[in-house]
Amino acid sequence: MEHLGEFIANHWLLSTAFIVLAWLVFSDVINRKLSGMHPLDANQSVRLVNQQKGKFVDVREPDEFKKEHITDSLNLPLSTIEEDSSKLKNMSQPLVIVCASGQRAKGAAKKLQAKGFTEVYVLSGGLGAWKEAKLPLFS
Repeated sequence: MEHLGEFIANHWLLSTAFIVLAWLVFSDVINRKLSGMHPLDANQSVRLVNQQKGKFVDVREPDEFKKEHITDSLNLPLSTIEEDSSKLKNMSQPLVIVCASGQRAKGAAKKLQAKGFTEVYVLSGGLGAWKEAKLPLFS
C-alpha cells in the first residue's frame, strides 16, 4: 500500500482503465438502487404475478400489443401512461412493466413510481426474454 501512489503514477493508463471498468460494472447496479428499479427475469415475473396477484402492464403501442402479448396483460402505451394510469386501481398491487426489449419499460416504471405506485418491476429483456424462456404469448 505504501507504493500505491508510485504505481498509479508509473502506470496511469492501466490505472485509468481500471477505474473506467469498475465504473461501468458498478454504475448499473448503483443506478438501479438509486432509481428504485426492480428488474425481474421472465420466470420471476410469472411467480410474482401468480403468488402476489400482480399485473402485467404492456407499454407498447396498441398495434404492437395486438400482434402478440402476455395473457391478461393490460395495454397502457408509454405515450399515454400518465393519463391512463387511472386504469390501475390499486396503487400497491405489484406491476410488471413489459415492452419489446425493456427500454420503454424503464421509462414507464419511473412514471408510475412518480404517480405513487409502490411495487413496480421491469421485465428484463422485455418480450424477447419472455420468448427465450419459451413462455406463451397471446396473439
